[in-house]
Amino acid sequence: MASSTTSLHAQSAPQRPDRPTPKPPASKRADSRFNVIGSTYVIVMAVVGLMSLIPVAALVLGSLRDSPPGQEGHWTLQNWIDLTSPGVVDTLFTTLQISLITTIVAMIIGTALALVIHRTDFRWPNTMTGLLGLSFYFPSFILAMAWIVIGSPGGLINDIARALFDVELDVDIYSVSGIILVMILHQVPFVYLTMRGPVLGMDPSYEEAARTAGASPITMLLKVTLPMLFYALASSALLCLIMCLEQFGIPVLIGIPGRVTVLATQIYLLCRFPPTAFGLAAAVGLTLSVITAVMILLQRRLGNQGKAVATTGKAGRITPIRLGKLRLPVDLFCGLFIAMSLVLPTLILLYTSVLKFFSANPFEAAYTLRNYVTIWESEGVHTAVWNTLLVSGGGALVGVLLGAACSYFTVRLKPTGYRILDALVMLPFGVPGIVLGLGLLWAYAYLPLPIYGTMTLIILAYVTRFLPYASETAGARFIQLDRSLEEAAWTAGASRQGGIWRILLPLSLPSLQSGYFLLFMAFFREISATILIFTASTSVLSVSIWSYFEQADWGMASALSIVAMVMMVAIMSFMMWAMPGARRR
Repeated sequence: MASSTTSLHAQSAPQRPDRPTPKPPASKRADSRFNVIGSTYVIVMAVVGLMSLIPVAALVLGSLRDSPPGQEGHWTLQNWIDLTSPGVVDTLFTTLQISLITTIVAMIIGTALALVIHRTDFRWPNTMTGLLGLSFYFPSFILAMAWIVIGSPGGLINDIARALFDVELDVDIYSVSGIILVMILHQVPFVYLTMRGPVLGMDPSYEEAARTAGASPITMLLKVTLPMLFYALASSALLCLIMCLEQFGIPVLIGIPGRVTVLATQIYLLCRFPPTAFGLAAAVGLTLSVITAVMILLQRRLGNQGKAVATTGKAGRITPIRLGKLRLPVDLFCGLFIAMSLVLPTLILLYTSVLKFFSANPFEAAYTLRNYVTIWESEGVHTAVWNTLLVSGGGALVGVLLGAACSYFTVRLKPTGYRILDALVMLPFGVPGIVLGLGLLWAYAYLPLPIYGTMTLIILAYVTRFLPYASETAGARFIQLDRSLEEAAWTAGASRQGGIWRILLPLSLPSLQSGYFLLFMAFFREISATILIFTASTSVLSVSIWSYFEQADWGMASALSIVAMVMMVAIMSFMMWAMPGARRR
């Protein structure tokens, strides 16, 4: 998914420079009088430009003001001066510390899983891949909630140790190490999914040659396999680091009670609790955006340099490495990870959702379904469910259409200024969700557009944030299609837009379905871009769960989390059945 942000311009379809590209016949060109394609390009450029630049420009202006959005104030540089204060500097170092440690450990575990599952005689590769995929779509803030129930001072681990063994363990998830643990569990599936393709696509002849020369599996791993995967590893590590830097759900749930602040949660605290400092929050947000933008530029450069290093196109099938005595430890490790990242959190939330009062001993607990009855009867929850489906379904459709249009212009047609459009599409991806939400809050408090407090603003935030998912997914398919297909349609008398409608879109349908699937799931579980711009009438499921957590209503928060996960799995299953292209991701 996020792995799809790897630069797609590094790939290229076969070209024939010695033959001029045919143009649609003048007699059939519907845009001879009214240039449909050119007009569409201008409109797309304008829409994407406004979507991308307005929040960023609002943040820049807001960082130079000493008043909240929409109020009178004065111009000042104090917000930028305050970035050097000890509190902000400490928060920056804490953010980098958590992000770097999480990235390193997640890369080791995720890459190891990819190699074990696809390079050895591991017995359940398809099952493990499916479970890791489910773990990837497990919302981060729900995973954090589950581990708070497990590892907080009053949680299950301490209560069980006290009740069964009369031991005071004093386990506390509200710490830097607790944040790192949960973030690792959340990021490992992402690393696995980004490394799976490169591992499967490696030319096996190099490893077979090393094996024939008598190299041991460890030697082959260190001297052949990992060097061949260098660019994929570096690219995946940068993407993982970006996701850690902008992570909001886990640090806000675990860090705030433990007084551990990262940049994303500091922005939230500065905007939501008095004394508010929206200008400082904007300056912090821009600083975080610059850091993530640099990481994205490095990742795209690596993607351009690392193409086709491990794949030669020659036929071959590697002989799986026999695990031998390592089979049991490997099986136990894989089972333990799935238990910690998926099974145990789900069971804990299900258990907590049916309790009258919290108890670590399930045999002494009093059970009830009142939380689910409340959900069934609550108008607020009904509104949140409807809003979530509206934003996810309708917003994803808007995102796919706009992303496909952007990809057509940037990787297929390449008109004047197409690189600017490409940069505008990618710009919001370097802006963390909560920073984007803050930018929209600033912007539409001043602009004379009546969309603040409406679902339109939520959809705008989501489409802006995740547009690269759709554009990169569609662009990957557009690059693969030989231009001769459209040329044949033009030769037969079709106009350019006729070639798009009859040739390009039908052949790209699986990728467009995949892009819709990615956007739908991303919108469904998003919270960071919403947390600063929602109202009572525009609340979505993720925000409703967060609200119950803030009220310390663990039963309702857990029950609504279970409902959200059931909905997500059901929708995923339906979409993968109804849209074959979605199964390719």
